[in-house]
Amino acid sequence: MKKLLLAALLLALPAEARKTARRKHHSAPAVALDPARFFAARPGLVRIYEGRGESKPTGDDSAGPPAGASCEVLEARPRDAQAPGSMKESCTMIVGRKARPATELTYELRPDGIWNVQVRQQGAQSQAVQRLVLPAPLKIGASWKEPRGSVELDRTVKSAGGSCKAAGRSFADCLVLAVTQKQGTLVVRKYTETYAAGVGLVEDAQWELVDVKGL
Repeated sequence: MKKLLLAALLLALPAEARKTARRKHHSAPAVALDPARFFAARPGLVRIYEGRGESKPTGDDSAGPPAGASCEVLEARPRDAQAPGSMKESCTMIVGRKARPATELTYELRPDGIWNVQVRQQGAQSQAVQRLVLPAPLKIGASWKEPRGSVELDRTVKSAGGSCKAAGRSFADCLVLAVTQKQGTLVVRKYTETYAAGVGLVEDAQWELVDVKGL
C-alpha cells in the first residue's frame, strides 16, 4: 500500500510542476523596452539604403538603377529627467544616379516615445510635424496607427531582442514590427519593419540597408 501511495505521489509531482510553470509563464508581464534602444543616436553614424524596386528610366538608362538614400546623424542628445532628448539627421535621396537636395529630420525622444517633429528640405523652410515613430514603452503585442495620406499604417510589435542581419552584419538586438497598410477597410499589403539597436531602420517594404559606417 505504501509503495502504491509513493508511486502516485511521484507521478503527481511533474504534473504539478508543469501547472506551476504554466501559471508563471502566463502571469509574467511583457518586458517594456525604451524605443531609443532601436534608434540611430550616434553622431557621425551613416546608413546607406537601396530601394527594393527599380526607378523609372531616365535619359540613356534603359532600366534605371535602384533608388537609394544616405542618412547621417548630425546631432544626438540623450533624454534626461528635465528635458526630452533629440536627434537630427540629414537624408539624401539618390534617383537615377542623381542626388536630390538633402532633407534634415529632427526627432524628440519623449517619455511617450520617439517623435519626428520637424522636416526641412535644403533650400526650403522647415515644416513642423508630429509623427510617432516608435512608442514607449515598447512591448510585444503593442500596436499603434499612423495616417499617411489616403492610407493608414497599423503597426504591431512582433518581436524584440532577437537577432537580424543587414549590410553584411549580424545584429544581436533587433525590433520587428508587423505592418498592415489599409485604405479604408481594404488591406493593401502587409510587410515587416526591422530596426537594429543603435542603428535604426534595417529594412522595410521600401528600403534595405546595404552599408553602415561609424558604428
